[in-house]
Amino acid sequence: MASLSIAPLKPPPEGEPLGCSPSSTMDTLRPPKPAGATACAASAHHAIRIAPDGGVLVSGCSALHEEGEVFVAHLGLGEVWGAPVASPTPLNVPGLRATAAAAGSLHSLLLDRDGAVWSCGAGWEGPLGHGDEATVPVPRRISSLAVAVQSIAAGAAHSLAVCSGGQVHAWGWGRHGQLGHGGRSSVLSPRRVEAVSPPTRAIQAAAGCAHSLLLCSDGSVLQCGRAAACAAAGAKQDDDDDEDEGEDERLARDVLRPRRVDVAPLRVVRLSASGDGSSAEGEGGRCFRWGVWREGEAGARGGR
Repeated sequence: MASLSIAPLKPPPEGEPLGCSPSSTMDTLRPPKPAGATACAASAHHAIRIAPDGGVLVSGCSALHEEGEVFVAHLGLGEVWGAPVASPTPLNVPGLRATAAAAGSLHSLLLDRDGAVWSCGAGWEGPLGHGDEATVPVPRRISSLAVAVQSIAAGAAHSLAVCSGGQVHAWGWGRHGQLGHGGRSSVLSPRRVEAVSPPTRAIQAAAGCAHSLLLCSDGSVLQCGRAAACAAAGAKQDDDDDEDEGEDERLARDVLRPRRVDVAPLRVVRLSASGDGSSAEGEGGRCFRWGVWREGEAGARGGR
């Protein structure tokens, strides 16, 4: 049953994966950990929690509707369309004992105790990493990612994996350069981000709708993706664009390869992302926020 796959979903009429528009309310910030859970993840519409024994519990639905049903393949319970799952429900996937999770708009990632990554949900644009765009309603191990992974992150329709050696793999939707490969093409299987190489060593990843963040072992931060998300506090945002500016001009400001973020003097210990916003938490709880946050406001330096 774990190898079950369905034909690819048709893309939404607007031509971008669900949850990838600048106005998306997708929230990939780390939620409060429920009692009894060792890890958890949440998008705007579904939640994943990891039990102490490595079991996985899921709940929620999606914003994708069809004939009275909602898309639920990203919950990993074996159904593509169905009713919302109101209460945390355990997955029954042989061989899967998870330590971490990440939630995209229509896909989910799970990291197991051996450092392998599993995925399920909508495969359009390749965020599942199985080499195609098929929908997968039960978590399946990503066989082509043959390295031990220590950190995972899910954007609206792209995925990131930080390996134990500090390398980074990225795959899925890439229109705004959020994969860090230097282009805009979508990638159907995990591909190493060549710009992150020794002495640079990543230790954690975070992902917004269409941008990616990497925390390095020296406390520095790298980012790539949609221009609005990668802009510094006070810089020009998409909402401020002139009416005469076309799509080509907006795309030209995207960051296609990982670029260092100036967060000095903050030494960062954890990253978070939400929509087109980014947040870096430093030692002592100080926080630096940038990009676009709710109500279109860019973040600024300051304590919590």
